[in-house]
Amino acid sequence: MVTHRGFTLIELVMVLVLIGIIAAFAAPRMGDVTGTKAGAFADKLRADIRYAQNLAMTRHLRHRVYFNSAPATNPGYAVTDNTGAIVPDPAGGGVLSIALGVGDYAGITAASPYPFIEFDSLGRPYDDAGSLLAAAVNVTISPGPVTVNVTPQTGAVN
Repeated sequence: MVTHRGFTLIELVMVLVLIGIIAAFAAPRMGDVTGTKAGAFADKLRADIRYAQNLAMTRHLRHRVYFNSAPATNPGYAVTDNTGAIVPDPAGGGVLSIALGVGDYAGITAASPYPFIEFDSLGRPYDDAGSLLAAAVNVTISPGPVTVNVTPQTGAVN
């Protein structure tokens, strides 16, 4: 008795067609890696702004989020206490200072209308002139664009 092992031509063609269909749907999603990184960066920035607000309320000391927009020599942001010292990063060791354009954040930029946003012990946001925010602050992250908003009075971040 002779047995033939292997695939028929029809089976091979069907497998190739299925691989082609899967690749057609997967390829566009894989091409926008920088856009995905920008979304993840926006989530981190939102969390860090909330962290600065939380520190201000729990320590009863003003805390700031400084923004260094391009073309600064080191674009990014940092969270500082009332003395200007960069606070520890709760997500890991080191200080909470994020550099853009390098490493995980290569190709990402952020622009804020103010050099910093400050929170008082009640969590209220202030601009760089020391005035309570009169309107929402929009930090624009590119590519995307993705916007992180800090609302006046409450300091809610969305």
